[in-house]
Amino acid sequence: MIRKIIKIDIVPFEKKYFSQLVDFVKPMWSFSTWEDSFRKIYTELILQNSFFENNLTFQIALPKDKLCSAMFFQNKSDKNNIYKWIDENTKNLSKEKKQSINLCAEYLSYMDSKVHSLMNDDDIKLSLFVSCQKGYGSLIFKELINRLKNQNYKNVYLWTDCECNWQWYIKNNFTLIEEAIYPKFNDENKLFKTYIFKKQIV
Repeated sequence: MIRKIIKIDIVPFEKKYFSQLVDFVKPMWSFSTWEDSFRKIYTELILQNSFFENNLTFQIALPKDKLCSAMFFQNKSDKNNIYKWIDENTKNLSKEKKQSINLCAEYLSYMDSKVHSLMNDDDIKLSLFVSCQKGYGSLIFKELINRLKNQNYKNVYLWTDCECNWQWYIKNNFTLIEEAIYPKFNDENKLFKTYIFKKQIV
């Protein structure tokens, strides 16, 4: 339980925790029918797309290297090397699997661009928010929103979709500014919905 913990440290994210993040979100962000090695590549693509070499990536971890939660942010001008990562990590994949990776990358780029078009230079984008243990997500969220406010950011934007817990943002006073359908990911039983949220932090 959170109340038993004496001290919580929110510190810069350490890349050694990428494997824990992959294992945690893999069941939600990939198909169980895929072989595990491909599920890991596909999931890590999404995580790597959210990671930037800036001072805006954070974590809470416990002793013995147990990751509890992570939050990554992006300034409008921040760039990463996601396509270089794709080239380096998909060389040995089949044509079909490369196509799945490319479809995912196209989707991520499309949604990122939509959010960037709404942002001003003094806004910030929440690119990843993962809580691996109940309660820690709220802890890191509240603290980091306060830090962003003190750094004079005006609004935080994010996008998510129907495969994630998008309702959490409504419960935490984000404004839903767009709900749309991404037709390339629809199937015969379900429309694939995307959501863009905004929260004023001044």
